[in-house]
Amino acid sequence: MIEVLYSGYSFQHESLVYDTERGRIGFESYHMLFTHTPALFWVDNELRQYPAKSVILFTPGHRKYYSSLPGEPYKNDWIRFDTDEEFIETFPITNVPFSPADPDFVHNLFKLIAWESNTNKATDNPEMLCLFKVLFAKLSDDSIDLLNKPYHHELLALRREMMLHPELDWDISSMLRRINLGRTRFQTLYKETFGISPIDDVINARVRFAKDRLKYTSRSVTEIAEMCGYKSTEHFIRQFTKVTGMTPGAFRHSG
Repeated sequence: MIEVLYSGYSFQHESLVYDTERGRIGFESYHMLFTHTPALFWVDNELRQYPAKSVILFTPGHRKYYSSLPGEPYKNDWIRFDTDEEFIETFPITNVPFSPADPDFVHNLFKLIAWESNTNKATDNPEMLCLFKVLFAKLSDDSIDLLNKPYHHELLALRREMMLHPELDWDISSMLRRINLGRTRFQTLYKETFGISPIDDVINARVRFAKDRLKYTSRSVTEIAEMCGYKSTEHFIRQFTKVTGMTPGAFRHSG
């Protein structure tokens, strides 16, 4: 049995905070998300940032907290549902976001489920059951592959520290001091795991940090560059412009 309570796709919010601790709606149901933008999730009693195109399956009774990044829009697909299907109850990764191998395929399945739920509300709908089985089979394979990747937990811990403290002096050598791997092996595993090189990941984290300070403080561009870990304001401006398509000053006054 699968009963889809609410579903939708490609919905964008200017900002969003969803927390079942503030209201019990959805607390006792399954809740699955596919994010189109980076987002914050409450995982292991702390708020952590995860990249765009992440999937999470919240289980009934578990706190469901997620939000947009400060000052940035948020976009996702979602399904809230009740079920007693074993393939869902035994899903390998729950209440923690992970990156699927084929995000476009996952997004299209969310769309099909939303379409089907709007045309047939029956809990014994065989088409809906088939769609869920395809979705969960795909995601189960992805999650098992991810769990079986070597150094998975070490890489996650390193990335979490990089996201929380992008201002530190991150380079490949400093990363390798935290993980006992050769340079080439480390860079290959990191990109296979997160879909981005470690240096580009740090740059993106610094730019997100800078965007927040540009929008919500009156600090100078030079001060913000230093807060983000840049020794050169010119270097900061070049990287910020390359990532966002505008200078820090133009971003600050863009509304």
